[in-house]
Amino acid sequence: MAKFTTGLLVGAVAGTAYALLTTKHSGPQRQAQISQYLDSLTSATGDVQKAVKRFSQATTALKDEVNTTLKPAVADIQAAATDFEFQTQPHVQQLNDTLERINDATETLAQTPPEL
Repeated sequence: MAKFTTGLLVGAVAGTAYALLTTKHSGPQRQAQISQYLDSLTSATGDVQKAVKRFSQATTALKDEVNTTLKPAVADIQAAATDFEFQTQPHVQQLNDTLERINDATETLAQTPPEL
């Protein structure tokens, strides 16, 4: 931010110096133009500062929202997944046992010669 402000001020000074050296206006006209230019530059600088402040506030609000909403939601989802896994484990084990019995029966049938 400091580099931007420095660049803005250097540009303003250079622009003012260029305008002073190249314009063909009288002293009071030039003074009025310079005053108007500096007023608009001051206003623009203030607008940039306000925008940066609003951006900073929005970033802080977003961070707070993530901390208060997203993190607890992720923790809840993880807890639900763990609970689901715990509750389904006996069913999965029962299915595995049944599949093992089916495989054993299939192997026994495959080894038994067919009767004619």
